[in-house]
Amino acid sequence: MKKIFSLIVAVAFALSLAGAAFAADAGTTSATAPKTKKVMKHKKAVKKTARLKYVYGEVTAVDSTAGTLTLKSRKGEVSLDTTAKTMIHQGRKKITLADIKAGDKVSARYSEVKGKNVAKSVYMRPVAAKKAKKAKKAAKKKEAAPASK
Repeated sequence: MKKIFSLIVAVAFALSLAGAAFAADAGTTSATAPKTKKVMKHKKAVKKTARLKYVYGEVTAVDSTAGTLTLKSRKGEVSLDTTAKTMIHQGRKKITLADIKAGDKVSARYSEVKGKNVAKSVYMRPVAAKKAKKAKKAAKKKEAAPASK
């Protein structure tokens, strides 16, 4: 009885190993496996070309007709080209490239396309408007204060 039971256990174990080997072999020969690998390679290639870079600095030159913008940052001079899809904002307000002047501080997200830095978005902080408001408040306080003698 013990010999028959051990023979049955041995046969069941052998069949389970054969079934696992067959399932593993069938998974690698299916038609979906190579497609998955191709898609993954394609996604890696897309990520490499679409990687965005970030720059923050002071505007040194703007050419709105050519659509270029040059920034002086910690890393040095960065020249950016803009397209019709480039989003340019000051705070929440949309502006154009002509509204940006030399000396303004901007941040930009860009990517390299065919050897050129193409801006995806340019953001100019509304610092000038805040400074103007503070100056007005300071002027009002000076006018409202009584003259001291």
